[in-house]
Amino acid sequence: MTIKDFFTENNKDLDKNQARDFGWLIVEKLKSEPIEWGSKVISTKDQNEIKRDLKRLKSGEPLGYILGTVPFVNCEIKVTPDVLIPRSETEQLCDYIINEYEGVPTKILDMCTGSGCIAVALAKNLDAFVLATDISEKALSVARQNALANFAQVDFVSGDMFERVTGTFDIIVCNPPYLSEKEIENLPKSVKDYEPSSALFGGVDGLDFYKKLSAEAPKFLNSGGVMYLEVGDFQADAVAEILNKNFDCDIMSDYYGFDRFVIARSKK
Repeated sequence: MTIKDFFTENNKDLDKNQARDFGWLIVEKLKSEPIEWGSKVISTKDQNEIKRDLKRLKSGEPLGYILGTVPFVNCEIKVTPDVLIPRSETEQLCDYIINEYEGVPTKILDMCTGSGCIAVALAKNLDAFVLATDISEKALSVARQNALANFAQVDFVSGDMFERVTGTFDIIVCNPPYLSEKEIENLPKSVKDYEPSSALFGGVDGLDFYKKLSAEAPKFLNSGGVMYLEVGDFQADAVAEILNKNFDCDIMSDYYGFDRFVIARSKK
């Protein structure tokens, strides 16, 4: 059986998103692009393994957890159910920072690091000292593995926000939990049942972490320091309002046109 026939046979009862993920699953497992599928034969062993993974996909498990890694900037990031799967929006934020600070020695604090994807990408692509923090020891274990696997020099600290942070930084970057109670209730099964709720829930209105950042971040920023924050759908204006006492804020859209990032420049 060719790979194309195998894909067609097992694709019949999948919705559009599942079919896309199934195709990517085959690409990653067999290291074969779709243009080759019509002329390549798939072994019985590979068929059985991919069918087992397909069953997980049909149950709602995210593709990232099934594959175990995701590409991010120019890194390969390990993901487990202890961390969120990095999204393309977060990759866009990293690309923006890398373009802004390329060749400039920089001191960076990555809050709520999770898988470490932001910290690892920035450390690997900039001339930077990077400190990353998270309250979850399990997440930090994954983040440390990602730093090692990608040959990125990152220091990690366990603690709640700024609890164990010392020193000051040129940049604070944070993609915090930002979903509200209402949004948590309406999450798709692939997120709600599989990704860690502690990395998703940002309080009743989803803004708890931005309030903490507004109050505490000025003490940890150098003169002229900048915060780069990812925010939830329709949160950008509210986050900018929370921060405007101590910061001058700009809002930047993601590739899909949503106001996704708040860039907050210290007033001091």
